[in-house]
Amino acid sequence: MKIAAIFLLLFAIKTYPAEPELREVKSLFEAAAHSKAAADQLLKILSVIGPSSPPVLICYKGVAEMMRCRYGFNPVNKFKRFKKGKVLIEEAVKKDPDNMEIRFLRFAIQTNLPGFLNYNDDIIKDKKHLLSNVKAIKDKKLKQDILKYLSASSYCSEEEKKGLAI
Repeated sequence: MKIAAIFLLLFAIKTYPAEPELREVKSLFEAAAHSKAAADQLLKILSVIGPSSPPVLICYKGVAEMMRCRYGFNPVNKFKRFKKGKVLIEEAVKKDPDNMEIRFLRFAIQTNLPGFLNYNDDIIKDKKHLLSNVKAIKDKKLKQDILKYLSASSYCSEEEKKGLAI
């Protein structure tokens, strides 16, 4: 009987892979901007993410879908990935609207997409949220990334950039 229970436990572990470590996701995310292989790997490890996963991982899955568009050729497939990514990002924001990382990812995506996709309604709202709360972020790497991005963003005024004091 004990052997059967152990077998079932091992089978369950193999059947339901664990969610990826956030550290690994972030590393692949950074590499995916310049590497198709990293973008593919990021999507692969995020394939286990579902509606009950942490919102930040749902958001990264959405961003990964959109980033993968960069390496595709078929416009129909690219648009399908974009729509799927948008739904995931918005789901993550809805689940955890005060999460700075989620808001930063949406801001970064929306400020880099072509205007004809009409996914830019939250740029100002996210920018204000980031500017108002960036100093309270405890994760030094995330804080540094947000400050660097905002200071280089054409969506921030010179006055806003001075207030960042990088």
